[in-house]
Amino acid sequence: MQISTAESKPLIFLILEDHPEVAQNNCLFLQKLEPSALCIIFNNHADALERLKREIPSLVIVDLLFGTFTGEQYAIPSLRFLQQVFQDYPFLNILIYTSEYDYLKPLTNLIGRHQGGFVVVSKIERRKAFLEGARHALEGRLEIPKELRYGIELSDRELQVLSLLCKESLTDKAIAQKMNLSLKTVQNCILRLKMKLDIDYFDENITSTRVALCMQAIRRKLILP
Repeated sequence: MQISTAESKPLIFLILEDHPEVAQNNCLFLQKLEPSALCIIFNNHADALERLKREIPSLVIVDLLFGTFTGEQYAIPSLRFLQQVFQDYPFLNILIYTSEYDYLKPLTNLIGRHQGGFVVVSKIERRKAFLEGARHALEGRLEIPKELRYGIELSDRELQVLSLLCKESLTDKAIAQKMNLSLKTVQNCILRLKMKLDIDYFDENITSTRVALCMQAIRRKLILP
């Protein structure tokens, strides 16, 4: 299924990758979401930031580790790039493509406060996971490995949604009406809460994820019983 409609603008993917072949392959795969999607490829973080000043893409895809002339790989330039993005573009959708999750730990709270989509996909996963991660990032979801969830902060909006959901037992639609938000925004917020409180793995057929979410919130003293 394609993301855009005939009336909408084509998707624009900004790919930050130091291997040209990998970048091109990523582009070809991302175009499965929408054949008319445009890819803008950079192998330099500074140039990518300059481009963001002129145009906001639908999704930024970042390879966390960049190689050096000596053959070593460093995450520092990508981490600095992400810090700048979090500061200047809080609604930008981001897909991180890496198998080295630990490098993102210093940015955990910045990731938690980011309002755009933020998805981390492992390079050892099949390409299907990469495509699904891109789709979810475009939808504004937050999907990060368990290693990055410890101590992640909740936004004021998330705390308010959590309170309405758990203390007043409101439906998604009722929460949206009370907070003057779209239903999609509230549903996305609840998905983020499940991720941040580490209950997104629950089987809805066995345990209500809403019940699990509220129990976890009480356990962490985010709301009073």
